[in-house]
Amino acid sequence: MATDTTVISPRDQLAQRWAVLREDNPKLRIRQAANELQVSELELLLCREPEDVRPLKPEFPALLEAMESVGEVMILSRNESVVHEVTGTFKDFHTASSGAMGLAVGQMDVRVFFRQWHFGYHVQEQVRSGLRESLQFFDAHGQAIQKIYRTDNTDAESWQALLRQFLADGSTSPNIQPPRAPLKRADRQGLDAEALRQDWASLKDVHHFNAMLKRHSVDRLTALELVGPTYASRLDSNESEATTPEQSVLGQLLTLVRESQCPIMVFVGNPGIVQIHTGPVGRVLPTGPWLNILDPSFNLHANVSSIRQWWRVQRPSSDGPVTSLEGYDANSELVVTLFGARKPGQPESPQWQHEMRTLESRRCD
Repeated sequence: MATDTTVISPRDQLAQRWAVLREDNPKLRIRQAANELQVSELELLLCREPEDVRPLKPEFPALLEAMESVGEVMILSRNESVVHEVTGTFKDFHTASSGAMGLAVGQMDVRVFFRQWHFGYHVQEQVRSGLRESLQFFDAHGQAIQKIYRTDNTDAESWQALLRQFLADGSTSPNIQPPRAPLKRADRQGLDAEALRQDWASLKDVHHFNAMLKRHSVDRLTALELVGPTYASRLDSNESEATTPEQSVLGQLLTLVRESQCPIMVFVGNPGIVQIHTGPVGRVLPTGPWLNILDPSFNLHANVSSIRQWWRVQRPSSDGPVTSLEGYDANSELVVTLFGARKPGQPESPQWQHEMRTLESRRCD
């Protein structure tokens, strides 16, 4: 009797598991599906047809420098808790001489850490609105760093020219590493809280903050816990599982700045990038556990149920105090930071200081 000896490849097995999952959850995003299936997002993406997922040359600094030519795009960066989307044009993207870092300031405001960028793909997919194209970049662990989407206003000829320049020949089989190890918290017993406090008090520039943490061999969250309420105060002590997105720390702050039209800066990142938006807040809409800013050129999607700690943080600078709201997830990772809008050399907005004082007074009642 004949037997079927067909061997199903691991890729096809994963594709079948994904298809079953989509039947039960048709609106599930690819990152959520990857988490459900316990694989990386890149592994799941590569289950699609090869002509729909074409590898890019690993010339990522040059590619971002060339993005200005295509005009309008939508850029998306995220971590497990927060998604940050900006629509505009890349202008004057510059890469450091070492090639390790790059930045753009303007409509597209990003800080890029190229040592984390390992894989890139041109992706085509059918969605309800038609064919959607994007450039997607991943770290060594297969986690998405940034996605750049073509829009209706993207220059079609320039987009095609960019693809011709940066598409790789043939296909690739990326060597995807195991998941990144969780953040290791510092041992508080071995830390000198008073020395940290003095060093913190002597800061002249907020950009020197990470260097200060390294000098003290302390992670960011542990530093907040040690430095004391003058510089860091936790605001989520009265949160509960029943708290709605609007009642959350973030929800209350967005209500304050929306009503006053106080412009803010919103930073969201992952190990490969920090993406920033500056401006006032318009439309805020809750959807399930998510709190969303839905403005014409900026969207933010924050899963407030997964943000476990909120801190009011103040850093000294030569321009005066700089105040932020910082959100941390269950792994003690920073997932979102909000500042009042300001430029170097300018003091912090009194309006932003007022909104943060109001927020803190409400949260600490």
